[in-house]
Amino acid sequence: MREPATMGRPREFDEDAALDAIMGVFWAQGFEGTSMSDLVGATGLKKGSLYAAFGNKRAMYHKALALYDRTLIDTTVQGLRGGGTPRSRIEQFLGSAVSRASSKSGGRGCFVCNASIDQAPTDADTAGLVQASLSRLEAALADVVSELGAGSGGPDMAAADAQLRARHLMSVYFGLRVFAKAGAATAVLEDTQRAALASLRSE
Repeated sequence: MREPATMGRPREFDEDAALDAIMGVFWAQGFEGTSMSDLVGATGLKKGSLYAAFGNKRAMYHKALALYDRTLIDTTVQGLRGGGTPRSRIEQFLGSAVSRASSKSGGRGCFVCNASIDQAPTDADTAGLVQASLSRLEAALADVVSELGAGSGGPDMAAADAQLRARHLMSVYFGLRVFAKAGAATAVLEDTQRAALASLRSE
């Protein structure tokens, strides 16, 4: 009679905390700029444990991008779909890019934006993850812009028009994140934010 297979030893570390640390390194240093030694140092884990839990370096990078999507991107989407007037939600969305300029993560820019330049052109999986995050943001912004048009007392904004305006706002948002990473003065970021808001239909 065969004995039942024994279960493997449970992992003795917090995988969520380890992945968050991995994300922080890739976010700050990019894929090519990150070594396995960097990841070992950030997590406090051995290479074997990292590989067993998350796969190779490329797989870790993809998991880090997925974590960014379900945390920071999700928080941004929820903010766009939350309470307050449509204009106030858009103002908060753009304002978050300005406020991050002086935060701890300001110098890292946006991980999705970084990945779109760093790895998306040559790695299809990275490109897919980046596009998924961008599509989520665009859809949420288009919904808010449609609400803004309806709230102005005019006819409902056509879906195509709302999408175009949403893409413009996304360009402003990611431009602000890049400017902040490059060290632009807060006054420059605020001027850009004000110009984008001035282009919106008032309620």
